[in-house]
Amino acid sequence: NELIHKNKNQLKKEIWTQNDKGEDIKIVRTPSDNEEGRWVADSIMELKMREHHKNSEFAILYRTNAQSRAFEESLRRHNIPYKIYGGMSFYQRKEVKDLLAYLKLTVNHNDEEALKRVINYPARGIGQSTLDKVAILAANENKTSWDIIDNIHSYDFTARAKSSIEEFVMMIKSFAALSVSKNAYELSAHIGKTTRLIAELYNDKTVEGVSRFENVQELLNSIKEFVEEDELLEDEVIFTDKSLGTFLQNVSLLTGDEKATENLDSVKLMTVHAAKGLEFPVVYVVGIEENLFP
Repeated sequence: NELIHKNKNQLKKEIWTQNDKGEDIKIVRTPSDNEEGRWVADSIMELKMREHHKNSEFAILYRTNAQSRAFEESLRRHNIPYKIYGGMSFYQRKEVKDLLAYLKLTVNHNDEEALKRVINYPARGIGQSTLDKVAILAANENKTSWDIIDNIHSYDFTARAKSSIEEFVMMIKSFAALSVSKNAYELSAHIGKTTRLIAELYNDKTVEGVSRFENVQELLNSIKEFVEEDELLEDEVIFTDKSLGTFLQNVSLLTGDEKATENLDSVKLMTVHAAKGLEFPVVYVVGIEENLFP
Protein backbone atom coordinates (compact mmCIF):
# COMPACT_ATOMS: atom_id res chain seq x y z
CA ASN A 1 0.00 0.00 0.00
CA GLU A 2 2.85 2.38 0.90
CA LEU A 3 4.35 1.92 -2.55
CA ILE A 4 1.16 1.88 -4.59
CA HIS A 5 -0.31 5.08 -3.12
CA LYS A 6 2.59 7.04 -4.70
CA ASN A 7 1.37 6.11 -8.23
CA LYS A 8 -0.34 9.04 -10.01
CA ASN A 9 -2.73 6.70 -11.86
CA GLN A 10 -4.10 3.86 -9.79
CA LEU A 11 -7.18 1.83 -9.03
CA LYS A 12 -7.94 2.60 -5.38
CA LYS A 13 -7.74 -0.55 -3.31
CA GLU A 14 -6.40 -1.65 0.05
CA ILE A 15 -4.33 -4.83 -0.08
CA TRP A 16 -4.50 -6.82 3.16
CA THR A 17 -3.51 -10.15 4.65
CA GLN A 18 -4.51 -12.19 7.69
CA ASN A 19 -0.94 -13.48 8.01
CA ASP A 20 1.29 -12.47 10.91
CA LYS A 21 3.48 -9.45 10.30
CA GLY A 22 6.58 -11.55 9.55
CA GLU A 23 10.22 -10.46 9.64
CA ASP A 24 11.56 -7.28 8.12
CA ILE A 25 13.48 -7.62 4.88
CA LYS A 26 17.23 -7.82 5.46
CA ILE A 27 19.51 -5.98 3.04
CA VAL A 28 22.98 -7.49 2.61
CA ARG A 29 25.71 -5.80 0.61
CA THR A 30 28.48 -7.97 -0.85
CA PRO A 31 31.48 -6.93 -2.97
CA SER A 32 30.84 -9.36 -5.86
CA ASP A 33 28.38 -11.92 -7.22
CA ASN A 34 30.65 -14.75 -6.02
CA GLU A 35 30.60 -13.30 -2.49
CA GLU A 36 26.83 -12.96 -2.74
CA GLY A 37 26.59 -16.63 -3.78
CA ARG A 38 28.70 -17.67 -0.78
CA TRP A 39 26.68 -15.53 1.62
CA VAL A 40 23.37 -17.01 0.41
CA ALA A 41 24.65 -20.61 0.66
CA ASP A 42 26.07 -19.95 4.16
CA SER A 43 22.78 -18.36 5.21
CA ILE A 44 20.79 -21.37 3.94
CA MET A 45 23.07 -23.73 5.89
CA GLU A 46 22.67 -21.63 9.04
CA LEU A 47 18.85 -21.44 8.78
CA LYS A 48 18.59 -25.18 8.08
CA MET A 49 20.53 -25.91 11.28
CA ARG A 50 18.91 -23.25 13.45
CA GLU A 51 15.29 -23.39 12.28
CA HIS A 52 15.21 -26.86 10.67
CA HIS A 53 13.96 -25.69 7.28
CA LYS A 54 13.89 -28.16 4.39
CA ASN A 55 15.78 -27.27 1.20
CA SER A 56 12.47 -26.89 -0.66
CA GLU A 57 11.48 -24.02 1.66
CA PHE A 58 14.23 -21.80 0.20
CA ALA A 59 13.99 -19.83 -3.06
CA ILE A 60 16.71 -17.78 -4.77
CA LEU A 61 15.24 -15.29 -7.26
CA TYR A 62 17.22 -13.32 -9.85
CA ARG A 63 16.53 -11.14 -12.89
CA THR A 64 18.13 -13.30 -15.62
CA ASN A 65 19.17 -16.95 -15.82
CA ALA A 66 22.82 -15.97 -16.42
CA GLN A 67 22.96 -14.95 -12.73
CA SER A 68 22.45 -18.50 -11.48
CA ARG A 69 26.13 -19.53 -11.79
CA ALA A 70 27.49 -18.00 -8.57
CA PHE A 71 24.64 -19.49 -6.53
CA GLU A 72 24.88 -22.93 -8.18
CA GLU A 73 28.61 -23.11 -7.44
CA SER A 74 28.20 -22.08 -3.79
CA LEU A 75 25.30 -24.51 -3.23
CA ARG A 76 27.35 -27.35 -4.76
CA ARG A 77 30.26 -26.59 -2.44
CA HIS A 78 27.89 -27.04 0.52
CA ASN A 79 26.37 -30.19 -1.08
CA ILE A 80 22.96 -28.51 -1.10
CA PRO A 81 20.73 -29.94 -3.88
CA TYR A 82 19.03 -27.32 -6.03
CA LYS A 83 16.65 -27.17 -8.96
CA ILE A 84 16.44 -24.48 -11.62
CA TYR A 85 12.93 -23.68 -12.82
CA GLY A 86 12.33 -22.41 -16.33
CA GLY A 87 15.87 -23.17 -17.41
CA MET A 88 18.77 -25.52 -17.01
CA SER A 89 21.89 -25.61 -14.87
CA PHE A 90 24.46 -22.99 -15.94
CA TYR A 91 27.13 -25.45 -17.08
CA GLN A 92 24.54 -27.50 -19.04
CA ARG A 93 23.57 -24.58 -21.31
CA LYS A 94 24.61 -25.08 -24.95
CA GLU A 95 26.58 -21.85 -25.37
CA VAL A 96 28.48 -22.44 -22.09
CA LYS A 97 29.30 -26.00 -23.18
CA ASP A 98 30.45 -24.70 -26.59
CA LEU A 99 33.00 -22.25 -25.16
CA LEU A 100 34.10 -24.79 -22.52
CA ALA A 101 34.65 -27.33 -25.32
CA TYR A 102 37.10 -24.93 -27.04
CA LEU A 103 38.88 -24.43 -23.71
CA LYS A 104 39.05 -28.20 -23.07
CA LEU A 105 40.35 -28.89 -26.57
CA THR A 106 43.05 -26.25 -26.07
CA VAL A 107 44.25 -28.00 -22.91
CA ASN A 108 43.75 -31.56 -24.23
CA HIS A 109 43.71 -32.03 -28.03
CA ASN A 110 42.51 -35.63 -27.60
CA ASP A 111 39.22 -34.69 -25.94
CA GLU A 112 36.94 -36.40 -28.51
CA GLU A 113 33.69 -34.96 -27.17
CA ALA A 114 35.03 -31.39 -27.23
CA LEU A 115 36.44 -31.87 -30.74
CA LYS A 116 33.12 -33.12 -32.14
CA ARG A 117 31.26 -30.27 -30.49
CA VAL A 118 33.26 -27.37 -31.96
CA ILE A 119 35.08 -28.55 -35.09
CA ASN A 120 32.26 -27.08 -37.17
CA TYR A 121 30.83 -24.50 -34.77
CA PRO A 122 30.69 -21.70 -35.70
CA ALA A 123 30.28 -23.21 -39.19
CA ARG A 124 33.55 -23.51 -41.10
CA GLY A 125 32.57 -25.91 -43.88
CA ILE A 126 33.49 -29.21 -42.21
CA GLY A 127 30.44 -31.39 -42.93
CA GLN A 128 29.12 -34.50 -41.20
CA SER A 129 30.38 -36.85 -43.95
CA THR A 130 33.93 -35.51 -43.39
CA LEU A 131 33.60 -36.04 -39.63
CA ASP A 132 32.27 -39.58 -40.15
CA LYS A 133 35.26 -40.33 -42.40
CA VAL A 134 37.67 -38.98 -39.73
CA ALA A 135 35.99 -41.20 -37.09
CA ILE A 136 36.28 -44.31 -39.32
CA LEU A 137 39.97 -43.63 -40.08
CA ALA A 138 40.69 -43.11 -36.37
CA ALA A 139 38.97 -46.40 -35.46
CA ASN A 140 40.71 -48.36 -38.26
CA GLU A 141 44.17 -47.02 -37.40
CA ASN A 142 43.62 -47.15 -33.61
CA LYS A 143 44.29 -43.41 -33.36
CA THR A 144 42.43 -40.40 -31.97
CA SER A 145 40.44 -38.07 -34.21
CA TRP A 146 43.02 -35.37 -33.47
CA ASP A 147 45.80 -37.64 -34.82
CA ILE A 148 43.88 -37.88 -38.10
CA ILE A 149 43.04 -34.20 -38.51
CA ASP A 150 46.57 -33.17 -37.42
CA ASN A 151 47.86 -35.12 -40.46
CA ILE A 152 44.90 -34.43 -42.74
CA HIS A 153 47.14 -33.86 -45.81
CA SER A 154 48.10 -37.58 -45.65
CA TYR A 155 44.52 -38.72 -46.25
CA ASP A 156 42.06 -38.64 -49.11
CA PHE A 157 39.80 -35.69 -48.41
CA THR A 158 38.58 -32.92 -50.70
CA ALA A 159 40.84 -29.89 -51.00
CA ARG A 160 38.18 -27.74 -49.31
CA ALA A 161 37.82 -30.11 -46.36
CA LYS A 162 41.62 -30.33 -45.95
CA SER A 163 41.95 -26.54 -46.01
CA SER A 164 39.17 -26.01 -43.42
CA ILE A 165 40.54 -28.74 -41.11
CA GLU A 166 44.13 -27.45 -41.36
CA GLU A 167 42.92 -23.93 -40.39
CA PHE A 168 41.03 -25.37 -37.41
CA VAL A 169 44.06 -27.41 -36.24
CA MET A 170 46.38 -24.39 -36.56
CA MET A 171 43.92 -22.28 -34.56
CA ILE A 172 43.71 -24.79 -31.68
CA LYS A 173 47.52 -25.17 -31.67
CA SER A 174 47.90 -21.38 -31.52
CA PHE A 175 45.61 -21.32 -28.44
CA ALA A 176 47.73 -24.02 -26.79
CA ALA A 177 50.91 -22.02 -27.50
CA LEU A 178 49.37 -18.91 -25.92
CA SER A 179 48.43 -20.86 -22.78
CA VAL A 180 52.09 -20.68 -21.74
CA SER A 181 52.08 -16.88 -21.54
CA LYS A 182 48.43 -15.98 -20.85
CA ASN A 183 46.33 -16.58 -17.76
CA ALA A 184 43.00 -18.41 -17.97
CA TYR A 185 40.91 -15.26 -18.51
CA GLU A 186 43.14 -13.67 -21.18
CA LEU A 187 43.28 -16.95 -23.07
CA SER A 188 39.52 -17.62 -22.81
CA ALA A 189 38.62 -14.11 -24.00
CA HIS A 190 41.03 -14.54 -26.93
CA ILE A 191 39.50 -17.93 -27.78
CA GLY A 192 35.95 -16.55 -27.64
CA LYS A 193 36.90 -13.72 -29.99
CA THR A 194 39.11 -15.68 -32.44
CA THR A 195 36.63 -18.53 -32.91
CA ARG A 196 33.86 -15.93 -33.63
CA LEU A 197 31.75 -17.68 -30.98
CA ILE A 198 31.08 -14.45 -29.07
CA ALA A 199 30.37 -12.48 -32.27
CA GLU A 200 27.90 -15.16 -33.40
CA LEU A 201 25.98 -14.90 -30.13
CA TYR A 202 26.19 -11.09 -30.02
CA ASN A 203 24.65 -10.80 -33.49
CA ASP A 204 21.56 -12.80 -32.47
CA LYS A 205 19.24 -10.12 -31.07
CA THR A 206 16.32 -12.43 -30.22
CA VAL A 207 15.39 -12.81 -26.53
CA GLU A 208 17.04 -16.26 -26.53
CA GLY A 209 20.10 -14.88 -28.33
CA VAL A 210 20.57 -12.09 -25.77
CA SER A 211 20.24 -14.68 -22.97
CA ARG A 212 22.86 -16.95 -24.61
CA PHE A 213 25.24 -14.01 -25.02
CA GLU A 214 24.75 -13.11 -21.32
CA ASN A 215 25.57 -16.70 -20.32
CA VAL A 216 28.88 -16.68 -22.23
CA GLN A 217 29.77 -13.29 -20.73
CA GLU A 218 29.00 -14.74 -17.29
CA LEU A 219 31.32 -17.70 -17.98
CA LEU A 220 34.09 -15.25 -18.93
CA ASN A 221 33.32 -13.21 -15.78
CA SER A 222 33.69 -16.35 -13.66
CA ILE A 223 37.08 -17.09 -15.26
CA LYS A 224 38.17 -13.49 -14.63
CA GLU A 225 37.16 -13.78 -10.96
CA PHE A 226 38.98 -17.12 -10.71
CA VAL A 227 42.14 -15.38 -11.93
CA GLU A 228 41.76 -12.29 -9.75
CA GLU A 229 41.00 -13.82 -6.39
CA ASP A 230 42.60 -16.51 -4.27
CA GLU A 231 39.48 -18.57 -3.90
CA LEU A 232 39.23 -20.20 -0.48
CA LEU A 233 37.33 -23.48 -0.67
CA GLU A 234 35.94 -25.54 2.20
CA ASP A 235 39.02 -27.73 2.37
CA GLU A 236 41.22 -24.60 2.56
CA VAL A 237 42.75 -25.08 -0.89
CA ILE A 238 43.93 -21.81 -2.42
CA PHE A 239 44.45 -21.80 -6.18
CA THR A 240 47.71 -20.01 -6.92
CA ASP A 241 47.88 -21.58 -10.38
CA LYS A 242 45.68 -19.38 -12.58
CA SER A 243 46.04 -21.50 -15.71
CA LEU A 244 43.16 -22.61 -17.91
CA GLY A 245 43.78 -26.24 -16.92
CA THR A 246 43.24 -25.44 -13.23
CA PHE A 247 40.03 -23.53 -13.99
CA LEU A 248 38.67 -26.48 -15.98
CA GLN A 249 39.54 -28.88 -13.13
CA ASN A 250 37.64 -26.58 -10.78
CA VAL A 251 34.60 -26.61 -13.12
CA SER A 252 34.62 -30.42 -13.34
CA LEU A 253 34.64 -30.61 -9.52
CA LEU A 254 31.60 -28.33 -9.43
CA THR A 255 29.63 -30.11 -12.15
CA GLY A 256 29.09 -33.58 -10.79
CA ASP A 257 26.17 -35.84 -11.57
CA GLU A 258 23.21 -33.55 -12.33
CA LYS A 259 20.75 -36.46 -12.39
CA ALA A 260 21.68 -37.52 -8.85
CA THR A 261 19.99 -34.45 -7.32
CA GLU A 262 16.88 -34.43 -9.52
CA ASN A 263 14.45 -36.01 -7.04
CA LEU A 264 16.03 -34.71 -3.84
CA ASP A 265 14.57 -32.07 -1.52
CA SER A 266 16.01 -29.05 -3.37
CA VAL A 267 16.48 -25.30 -3.08
CA LYS A 268 14.54 -23.52 -5.85
CA LEU A 269 16.31 -21.16 -8.25
CA MET A 270 14.33 -19.11 -10.76
CA THR A 271 13.81 -15.67 -12.24
CA VAL A 272 11.55 -13.26 -10.37
CA HIS A 273 9.29 -13.37 -13.43
CA ALA A 274 8.90 -17.17 -13.18
CA ALA A 275 8.15 -16.93 -9.43
CA LYS A 276 4.98 -14.88 -9.93
CA GLY A 277 2.25 -16.18 -7.63
CA LEU A 278 4.48 -18.63 -5.74
CA GLU A 279 5.26 -18.47 -2.01
CA PHE A 280 8.26 -19.69 -0.01
CA PRO A 281 9.10 -19.41 3.70
CA VAL A 282 12.61 -18.07 2.95
CA VAL A 283 13.33 -15.96 -0.14
CA TYR A 284 16.60 -14.42 -1.38
CA VAL A 285 16.21 -11.82 -4.13
CA VAL A 286 19.70 -11.41 -5.52
CA GLY A 287 21.61 -9.15 -7.89
CA ILE A 288 19.63 -6.06 -6.82
CA GLU A 289 21.84 -3.48 -8.47
CA GLU A 290 21.75 -0.70 -11.02
CA ASN A 291 21.41 -1.81 -14.67
CA LEU A 292 20.75 -5.41 -13.65
CA PHE A 293 17.46 -5.29 -11.78
CA PRO A 294 14.95 -2.66 -12.99
